[in-house]
Amino acid sequence: MGKTGEKAPEVTVLSINANAPGRSFPSWKVAFKNVRSLSDVLRCWANAYLGIDIATQVPGGVKALAADKELDLDTKVGSLRETSRVRQGAYSLDILWPAEALPDAPAKRQKLGPAPVRSKLKKLHPSARYCYVDRRVMGWGSSSTQSAKIAAGTYAETRGHFPEAELAMAMRTPPAAPEEEIELEECILSALDDDNQVLFNARLQGPMHEVLNWEATCRRYEQSLKERKPDKQALQVPYPVFIPTRGRPSKAHLNWQAEHVFGIQEEKAPGAKPMVCLVIEPAEEEKYRAAWPLSLMLILPESNRGPGYARWAVQRICTKSCVEGDSSKPRRLQRIWIIDDTLTMFYRLALMEKFVGCGRLQRPKRMKYRVANNLMFMEALLAVQQHHFIGRAAVAGFLRDDGTAVCKRNDWKLDELALYKVVLLDLYELWRLRVEYMPQLQMYEDICLNNDVLTRGGRTLKCQCYGFRAVHAKKGGCLQQRDGRHKPGETRLKDLVGNRAFKAMTKDRQKAVLELLQWVRDKEMLFQKRSTEEEKPKAATAGERNLEVAAEEAMPSPGGDVSDRDPFEVLEVSDSEAEHSQAEEATEKPSKEFEPDEDLEMSTNSQSKPLLWGGSTAKIHE
Repeated sequence: MGKTGEKAPEVTVLSINANAPGRSFPSWKVAFKNVRSLSDVLRCWANAYLGIDIATQVPGGVKALAADKELDLDTKVGSLRETSRVRQGAYSLDILWPAEALPDAPAKRQKLGPAPVRSKLKKLHPSARYCYVDRRVMGWGSSSTQSAKIAAGTYAETRGHFPEAELAMAMRTPPAAPEEEIELEECILSALDDDNQVLFNARLQGPMHEVLNWEATCRRYEQSLKERKPDKQALQVPYPVFIPTRGRPSKAHLNWQAEHVFGIQEEKAPGAKPMVCLVIEPAEEEKYRAAWPLSLMLILPESNRGPGYARWAVQRICTKSCVEGDSSKPRRLQRIWIIDDTLTMFYRLALMEKFVGCGRLQRPKRMKYRVANNLMFMEALLAVQQHHFIGRAAVAGFLRDDGTAVCKRNDWKLDELALYKVVLLDLYELWRLRVEYMPQLQMYEDICLNNDVLTRGGRTLKCQCYGFRAVHAKKGGCLQQRDGRHKPGETRLKDLVGNRAFKAMTKDRQKAVLELLQWVRDKEMLFQKRSTEEEKPKAATAGERNLEVAAEEAMPSPGGDVSDRDPFEVLEVSDSEAEHSQAEEATEKPSKEFEPDEDLEMSTNSQSKPLLWGGSTAKIHE
């Protein structure tokens, strides 16, 4: 039938976002018939998310808004096509549900119980930097043709011509400090539990404008709760960023004022610009302050407690805290980023113009190419914050490119366990699930958190249309945990948690640690088995050896088809690895310390923006 004869659609797809005091709800994408009224829509939503009988009339005080204008509840759904904005392919409708209209029995925090879902730990590979496994023997992220291609000169025109050293150096170079003396402001924050009892105190210190930005950011979220309106600023400004760092004041990548991070920052009112806070130990306060005088810092109450403790302290402070001695005015944040101090860059993964799709049973092929612009971090972080599923995700994160990123079919994945180094925490959702970082844990803290979320029925979101890169330094970070292990070839319980700390844990926490330990030991046992097989006497004939080689080459590699990869795509680890297993040590020379694991080539591309990187627009060439 021609266009003139087409019937008008009988249904309208709505994207419903609800706000209520002390509650958060996911975005609900649903279709209603055009003849239905808004009161019908509200009754259906209340039944789905508040458990109210669908026959119950809409309470007084409930409001429905479209384009910031209040609507009559008798309005037909079909008329929203003329008044509502389109968001994520649906017409946007906002609901304001007052506190007095909430059910008498508020939603209780979930009780601990048996895992409702099967653990995904077995599908992950632990980092070879933290356990006794040789990733080359295990075949984790190895390429059988890369060396041959390099020797044949396949990549002679691109390999090593555009290293990441400049971006890495920009991240580790402090911004220029003013000539006059910098006046530091300091306040003591008390982390509070559910009963408003003080757990610990931490010091927040930095230049006055940074402290004011922190306070304005907290007030903005509190105001959005009080007014029962969504925080629209979060769609334009990244959530607060916390960067735990230890042992490398001059080597860590802490300059988030670099141009490729958030761009050139203009003067803005407090609360309207990104908040970046370093998380440091009190024993290293002087060294970090001398190296980074303009940074906002959260000084932990104790030193030498490990990465799990630092992240737990940040989660507690941001979930609920107050200025020391004034628990009547708690400060809370809705979501925060916790990011490692080794990040260098983000880039976008765009579909190739002449890509021919392949089936799921076929070997993976290159589908995308990498594009870098001059707002790498800003664009990537906002892409996750603006995703329609973010209201339901307790933890969100990114793909770390191991060389297989261009082969990923899906731009987004749900309920993934491999989220680390860059994670977005929904603090209210984690509180509801009763999930938090384990402060006693010395390794695999992000993986343990994600496993707890999925085990208790929470959701995670992984972005695969953006990827990030990070370097490994020889000093600082978790060096103490890596070098403090024993040498027999098997990870022990005390490598993860001290004996006294383990005995003091609750039963469910002990179970989580033992599950983590068993996961690591299973991989180590498999490694020992394969190592033994490799040491067998080589009594096979030349013909048998040739058959074995041919069979191995016919098998798909863990990262997919590597026959057409360029040097930027050298496989380092499989995408599902819990941590990046590359243990390349840094030296004092920047040219060596920041030598990339994979290489970049720059060329002009209409989809990318100018990047001050060698004076040209950056397209990461495939």
